[in-house]
Amino acid sequence: MYRRGDFGQVTRALRVLDALRGFREGRWVGEIASAIGASERTMRRDIVELQDAGIDIEISKRANRVFALLTKERNYSSVSITKRERFTLFAVRRVFDVFAGTPFLEDVQSVLDKLEQRMSEKERAASIASGEQFVYMPDHGTKSYAGKDDIIDVLQSGILNRKLVRFRYADAKGRARAGYLAPFRIAMYRNGLYVIGARLEAIGETRDAPLAVFAIERFRDAEYLKAHEFPPTDRADVREALEGAFGPHLPDAKGPHHVVVDFSEEKSPLVSSREWHPSQRITQRPEGGVRVELRVPSLAPIVSWILEWGPHARAIGPAQLVDVVVRELDAARAQYGLVGFASSTVGGEGASTISAL
Repeated sequence: MYRRGDFGQVTRALRVLDALRGFREGRWVGEIASAIGASERTMRRDIVELQDAGIDIEISKRANRVFALLTKERNYSSVSITKRERFTLFAVRRVFDVFAGTPFLEDVQSVLDKLEQRMSEKERAASIASGEQFVYMPDHGTKSYAGKDDIIDVLQSGILNRKLVRFRYADAKGRARAGYLAPFRIAMYRNGLYVIGARLEAIGETRDAPLAVFAIERFRDAEYLKAHEFPPTDRADVREALEGAFGPHLPDAKGPHHVVVDFSEEKSPLVSSREWHPSQRITQRPEGGVRVELRVPSLAPIVSWILEWGPHARAIGPAQLVDVVVRELDAARAQYGLVGFASSTVGGEGASTISAL
């Protein structure tokens, strides 16, 4: 089984080589060891093996620490970037903070580290300041990917190399699932990672296999199958499942659906200023407010979207959507058990509100 943190010597040595590439001034061997998850002694042995294989790596000692420099790096090129571009890179880094413990954050940080070691002291100081000038505030909380770096690496490798993945998974209700997956895409939604692909019970053809969406944090195990490749895919159902602002959702039994939702005049500027779905059509209502019409594969995320707007959104159709929204509202109201109850403090004097401008 292929795992990011469980390398054979050859694979690990290649990781060492990759960790040195792009660092024109070299790196501490201990730093490389920490990034790869091996001992410094193992790193030194791997570097010697690379030297014996003809790779030009210089080893030196500085302040009783071992330093390595990859010389004659053919892939190295100097890239000049502007202050604005540097600011944007740090903004990307802040966004990826929600993926702490994953290869994605590690790779973004590696790019920034390679960039920084080519900077002057003045540029480094400016970069540190840039890193504090963009703040990313994640909505809906963040997920924990602790211990999932191996699994993410397997899924990412499966996508890049079009290889099947054998997996074990626990769904939202804790039920165990197992099988094979041809991973097509990784999606980021509300600070979470999802993989969408063809699910198979046994190794076989993937073209007509049903699609499935998996939350990456629920994977219990994943194995990269080098011997089993799947063909390139451009399935329309994959594109449809990943369209719009409602997250990765597969068509439900009665989809697609023509959805109609009316919004209050108070919230109509906010609603009208955003693209919620490629199919959207927004029109003014004679009595005030706006009407939004969408064609979506699943009603599940639309229900949550409507409920988020509270009294400012009203589902008009289809009837199935209206029924579900009403049931959800009734169930929520029943939690309080008091008819006509109103709080004088909620939204009243002294209440703190934040409005989108």
